Amino acid sequence: MKKFHKLLLILILCTTFLISTPISVSAANNWPGFQDVTIGLSFKKLGLASFYTTVIPSKYSYYSKINMKLQRYSGGKWHTLTSGTYGCTNVNLYSRGYYVTKGYTYRVYSTVTIYKSKGGKKINSDTFIYKNKY
Repeated sequence: MKKFHKLLLILILCTTFLISTPISVSAANNWPGFQDVTIGLSFKKLGLASFYTTVIPSKYSYYSKINMKLQRYSGGKWHTLTSGTYGCTNVNLYSRGYYVTKGYTYRVYSTVTIYKSKGGKKINSDTFIYKNKY
């Protein structure tokens, strides 16, 4: 019953983020360890960039680690504004907010790594990118 409540809470959070984000990028079931990955980036009042990465591993016992960066494109290069890492077993949702300046293209750059367990053997890793102009 506890797992059901945790999964229900995560699904509600995911739905909330998906509704508030107009477009997201998804990848599903194409490689070992991953069932689904979704990333998104939207801009709120006063320049608040809301960005997230959600990972569903192919087995709920797997541990996933998200390394997520918010980057701005200027001067012909991508510059990291903020970054962070979050890991957990089962469904993993990592979201952040950061105030940005209008007139630039921004991207979420997330590297996701799947492990058999926390501290266990690495199964797979991939990088996901989503761009949006503000």
